[in-house]
Amino acid sequence: MRYCNTLIAVKNMEQSLQFYKNLFDQEVTLDLGLCKTLTCGLTLQEHFDKIAGFEADTMMYHSNTMELYFETEDFESFIALLEQYPDVERLHEPKTFSWLQRGIRIFDPNGHLIEVSESMYSVACRQFEQGRDIEETAKLTQHPLNVVQEWFKNYRKSRISVCGTDCNACYCYGNMCNGCNACEGKVFHSPEGCSIYQCVIHNKNLENCGKCKDAPCDIWRATRDPKYSDEEFEKNIAGRMQTLREF
Repeated sequence: MRYCNTLIAVKNMEQSLQFYKNLFDQEVTLDLGLCKTLTCGLTLQEHFDKIAGFEADTMMYHSNTMELYFETEDFESFIALLEQYPDVERLHEPKTFSWLQRGIRIFDPNGHLIEVSESMYSVACRQFEQGRDIEETAKLTQHPLNVVQEWFKNYRKSRISVCGTDCNACYCYGNMCNGCNACEGKVFHSPEGCSIYQCVIHNKNLENCGKCKDAPCDIWRATRDPKYSDEEFEKNIAGRMQTLREF
């Protein structure tokens, strides 16, 4: 036995399709005429009363007993998009829940309740960026410690470049640069891009230099920061390799 999808009854298929396309970037992946499945797996069914055998006047819309739940990594952008559709009914305005997640609840054209909230991973990352540790974040977000530990691992990993450099510790990060991973090695101080990134990602198709048997290699030494002494540079290399081994 396996769960397949969720089906909701709609009065006007075209109106519903436009709603989910405009606000949630959904497309039709399976078109069966009166029944259409969207990218996320949600299925829209027109004339559900006839298919299921309900009397038309027993169909109940504007539900408040269940909701469709969507998450976004950019809550502000979704709210800005929603402002472009003033006809969309809101149950409440954007608010922050007790577990620090920001969210809003709206109704689709048929009265189905939808919650759109920022992902809990984003919530946790915001706490990490503010200097809170795993235990504090778990308490504030009301999530199990093991879940928050995994979030922290992913948070830290996302800020570690392919060569093991912690972009978060760089004075350029968040100012002149969004990090090596985000800019795909096209760092502002090198018009040709980072040769280490080019080698490991594009030439060797590896996740990072920690997966390469040749690291640390001559490319590392050729891209040495001139401010380091020989001793400092060797210590820097050792630290970066240790970081990569952790992942």
